[in-house]
Amino acid sequence: MVSRATSSSFVKTFLHLFLPVATQNLFFNLIGILEVLMVGQLGDVSVAAVGLAGQFFFLLNLTLFGITGGAAVFVAQYWGAHDLANLHRVQGLCLVICASVGIAFGGVALAWPAWVMGLYTQDAAVIALGSAYLRLIGWSYVFSSITYAFAATLRSTGNTRLPMLVAVSMLVLNTALDYSLIFGKFGLPALGARGSAIGTALCRALECVILLSALYARRLPVAARPRQLFDLSAQFAGRHLPLVLVVFINEFLWAVGVNLYNAIIARLGTAAYAGYSIASSLQVLGLFFGMGCSTTCAILVGHSIGAGRLEEAYQVGWRILVISVTGSFFIGLILAAVREPLLTLYQVSPEAQADGSAVLLVAGLMLWLRSLDPMLIVGILRSGGDTRHAALLDVGAIWLAGIPAVLVAAFVLKAPVQWVYLAIMTENLVKNALGFRRFFSRRWIRNLARPM
Repeated sequence: MVSRATSSSFVKTFLHLFLPVATQNLFFNLIGILEVLMVGQLGDVSVAAVGLAGQFFFLLNLTLFGITGGAAVFVAQYWGAHDLANLHRVQGLCLVICASVGIAFGGVALAWPAWVMGLYTQDAAVIALGSAYLRLIGWSYVFSSITYAFAATLRSTGNTRLPMLVAVSMLVLNTALDYSLIFGKFGLPALGARGSAIGTALCRALECVILLSALYARRLPVAARPRQLFDLSAQFAGRHLPLVLVVFINEFLWAVGVNLYNAIIARLGTAAYAGYSIASSLQVLGLFFGMGCSTTCAILVGHSIGAGRLEEAYQVGWRILVISVTGSFFIGLILAAVREPLLTLYQVSPEAQADGSAVLLVAGLMLWLRSLDPMLIVGILRSGGDTRHAALLDVGAIWLAGIPAVLVAAFVLKAPVQWVYLAIMTENLVKNALGFRRFFSRRWIRNLARPM
C-alpha cells in the first residue's frame, strides 16, 4: 500500500477531499454575501437587523460544529480502523445531541426573539425587524441540526462530494427564493428582510430531506438503521461522550465570545455595525480556502491515526498547514485590493461604506493569520484526539486575550471600528503561538479507535 504521505498520493487524496469541501464553503459564503447584498439595498437598519439575528444562528452553527467536531474525531479514526459498528454508535450519539440543541435554539428564537435581539443592540428599529426575522426562521433550526450531524459524519468517512452537491443546490435555490421574496419578483409578495428569512428556512428544511433521502437511497455506510445508531451502552457513552462534550463546550464558549465581539461593535453605532457586518461577510468569503484545508486535514489525520500511521498524521498536518497559510495570504491580498468596488454594491450610508472599507482592509491583510485557527485547532489538534488542549487554547485565547483587548479598544480608547476589529487579532496571536508549540511536540497524536 502506498503511503498517503508520499507526494503523488498525498496530492491526489488531498484534492479529492479538498475540492468538494472548499467548493461548498465558497458557495456558502458567496450566498451569504449575496443575501447581505440584497438586504443591503434596504438600508442600514435591515443590514444590522439581519446581521445581528444571524448571530444567533451563528451561535447554533458553532455549537453544532463543536458537537459534530467531537464526534468526527471518533468517526474518522473508526473509519480508518474499519470499525463500522462503533462508527454508527458515535453517529447516533451525535444525532441525538444535535437534534436536542436545534430544538432548544429554535424554541428560544420563536418564544423570545426580542430578548435575543436585545442581547446585541439597543436600537428599537433593529430589534423589531430582527425579532420578526427570528420568528420566521427559528423553526428551521432543528432541520439544520439533523443535516449537520449526517453531513459531518459523511465527510469524516471521506465522502465530501454528496454533502457538497446537496448544499450547493440548496444555496442556489435559497438565493433565488430570497431575491423573489425580498423584492417581490415572479408574482411573489415583496417582504423585505422577512422574505429572506422565509426563503432560507424553506431551503434548510428541504436540504435535510434531500440529503437523508440520497444517502439512504444509495445505502452509503452512514445510512445506518435506528438500532445501529442507538445501540448505546453506558460504557460506550462513558468513553465517547466526555470528548464530544469537551468539543461542544469549546465551540459554545468560543461562539459566545464571538457574539460578544459583535455586541461590543454594535454598541459603536448602527452605521459602524452595518459596515462591519458587510466587511465580515466578505472576509468570510476569503476563509473558504483555510476552512477547506482544515476539514480535509481533520479527515486525513483521523484516518492515518486510526490506521496506526502516526508519523504520517504529523506529516500530513504540516503539509496542509503550509498550503492553507500560503493560499490564504494571497487570497487576503486580493480581497484587500478589490474592497472598494465590492462595497459600492451595497446601498448603505457613506459612513457604513467607509467603516466597511477600513475593516475589510484589515481583514484582508490578516486573513493568513486567521486561517491558522481552524488548521491548528480543528484540522490538527482536535482531529489528533488532543481535544482538551485544543479547547483550552481556543477558549482561553478568546476570553483572556481577545475580549479584554476589544473592550479596551472600544470603551477605553474609543477607537474607530477598524482598530476595534484589529484588537480581535490578539486572540489569534496568542492561540497560534501556543498551538504551534503543541503541534511540534507531537503530543497531540492519540489513537482513540483502540478496542474497547
